[in-house]
Amino acid sequence: MSSVKFFMIFVFLLSLSSSLFTFTIEARPTYLYHFCLNNTFTRNSTYQTNLNLVLSSLASKANGSDGFSNATVGQDPNRVYGLFQCRSDLNTTTCQDCVVYASTEVTQRCPTQKGNIIWYDQCLVHCSDSNIFSKITSSPTIGMLNTENATESVRFDEPVLGLLNEARTLAANNTKRFATRQGNSTTSETIYTLVQCTQDLSSDDCSQCLREAITNLPQGKVGGRRLYPSCYSRYELYDFYTPNKTASPPPAPITLSPPSPVTRPTGKRRISSSIVIAIVAPITASAVLFVAGYCWTRRARKKYSSVLEEIGKFGN
Repeated sequence: MSSVKFFMIFVFLLSLSSSLFTFTIEARPTYLYHFCLNNTFTRNSTYQTNLNLVLSSLASKANGSDGFSNATVGQDPNRVYGLFQCRSDLNTTTCQDCVVYASTEVTQRCPTQKGNIIWYDQCLVHCSDSNIFSKITSSPTIGMLNTENATESVRFDEPVLGLLNEARTLAANNTKRFATRQGNSTTSETIYTLVQCTQDLSSDDCSQCLREAITNLPQGKVGGRRLYPSCYSRYELYDFYTPNKTASPPPAPITLSPPSPVTRPTGKRRISSSIVIAIVAPITASAVLFVAGYCWTRRARKKYSSVLEEIGKFGN
């Protein structure tokens, strides 16, 4: 086979691998739920202009924001308040991608509502015509549960609540307002827990919000979440977060050194087929593994169901 054909095969397989990686890396953030307030505005009004400016500001601030930021635009009665909070164990790129996507998506889901909130696994974006900064917002609340029942549910819930309350104390006393804890259940399974508040809450308000979020978690299940606009709690029987709170930076791209020329007794220089296979095979295999992992995660999420609940506010 000529060197040109080998080169064409190499380019094709490399392009395929790159496409698979792009599919995985650029996957949309995992949507959880959204809520639109009843108050509405007129299209092309001053309020809509201000809302778009707030969302644009949040999207731009997500790069290098340390996972949280807020913005306000306009004067009453057209003033708009907005904030975003990313999971603190995720890197800046993941945070920014989520906020940018959410800022666009929420205008599609709530096209004329003055207030809106959208939750993703990676971030939340919240906008309102009233001041939502540095105060507990506890309504609406979303409960999500794994449909699989825990073995010996009463005994299972005790260590879950213990770990979550340990995490609550840790989160309320650090500036990230974020913490994770893990430990063993009564059946020796590892329980993973995560809690987080928006970073503008005080220590006391964060603790209060999380206490409510933990109390209202689904019980007797092998996994569950409770989402509020100001905080959330979650537990699972699998590792769903980065243990060290801050995700490691993405690995540097692999630089492939050109293969050494192959000396042949006679004829034109050719590219060894073994070299092409040695270069392409690991890339393709890695891409396939990434896609397989992504598909497995998507399949696992189908076990969850969610319920929208309206409850009274327990804060201002």
